[in-house]
Amino acid sequence: MDKTDAGGLAHLDYLDGWRGLAIGLLLLGHFFPVPGFNLGRIGVNLFFVLSGLLMARLLFIKATPLPLFYKRRISRIFPALFALIGLTLATRWWVSGPIDWMETVTAALFLNNYVFTHVGHAVMPFGHIWSLSVEEQSYVLLSLVALGVRRGWCRALPVMSLASVGCIAAAFWYWHAYDSATLEFQLWYHTEIAGYGIFASAFFLLLFQRVRMPRLPAWCYPALALLALVPNWWSVPLPVGMTLSVGAMALLLNLLPAAPAAIRQLLCLAPLRQLGLWSFSIYLWQQPLYLEHYWHGMSSWLAAPLSVAAGIGSYYLLEKPVRRYLNQHWATAGETTSATPPMSEKLTLDRPER
Repeated sequence: MDKTDAGGLAHLDYLDGWRGLAIGLLLLGHFFPVPGFNLGRIGVNLFFVLSGLLMARLLFIKATPLPLFYKRRISRIFPALFALIGLTLATRWWVSGPIDWMETVTAALFLNNYVFTHVGHAVMPFGHIWSLSVEEQSYVLLSLVALGVRRGWCRALPVMSLASVGCIAAAFWYWHAYDSATLEFQLWYHTEIAGYGIFASAFFLLLFQRVRMPRLPAWCYPALALLALVPNWWSVPLPVGMTLSVGAMALLLNLLPAAPAAIRQLLCLAPLRQLGLWSFSIYLWQQPLYLEHYWHGMSSWLAAPLSVAAGIGSYYLLEKPVRRYLNQHWATAGETTSATPPMSEKLTLDRPER
């Protein structure tokens, strides 16, 4: 915890391991699926709860200026994403392959979690951008809440509580009002449902700034991990599974500072942390190979390592250098100035010593 991240907060190595676990489960779910469990969905939800924690740290703990917040989100996501879209379009044009412009535009505008042009068999390899759409839409909502907090219009903790409960209510209402196929393939990707992990994780982070973080018995942590996994069994209704599983993920992640050191050390294993470092690029570039595997029969043992290799190449050739360049050339002065004092002056972020 002696390192500092780009946002000026303590960099926690076990969070890199959490990312590695998330992308690892997603790759298993795509290329080596386990019957009965959607490991890909579990991996995406692990990413969501981590995003909720990190964005809440920036917006509500450090009170990062909103222009700087958006610039860092752009430098993180846009270069690699639009490289994927551009290269896909160029390749399709070169080989006279099919191009669906509606799929392309909705992905580029982060709207393809609401606009579905080909349910079940997309033309373009952009279906996975639904999760980035959820995150970007949630970031806008979180930044608006942060603005309200800084203006004295609202308090973050009650709003995050209401947002989490609202997501659960929406999931159960959709489950009651629509057939299971519509829920599974369209409505489930809406932010008012899928954003639950982001808002719940932000809620727990803010809660543990207000009340003493509990020190649970060691067995509670693997029990929470099991609760995060088991409700994803195929026969569990989606709203029930989401409420239990994603809620357990969000709670477990926020309790890690008080967990036994051995648990954090597992997440700090070098291979897992390294995989986490590459995770965003791997997530982006695995989709074309996943579709080759799923629709055209490419071997899992070829598609999976190629996905990792493509992601590593993208990370070192594109994501890392472009992100560094943008962060260095944008207004870094905003990192230390804010219209209101950071909440971190009043609240401590991690309390593992207590």
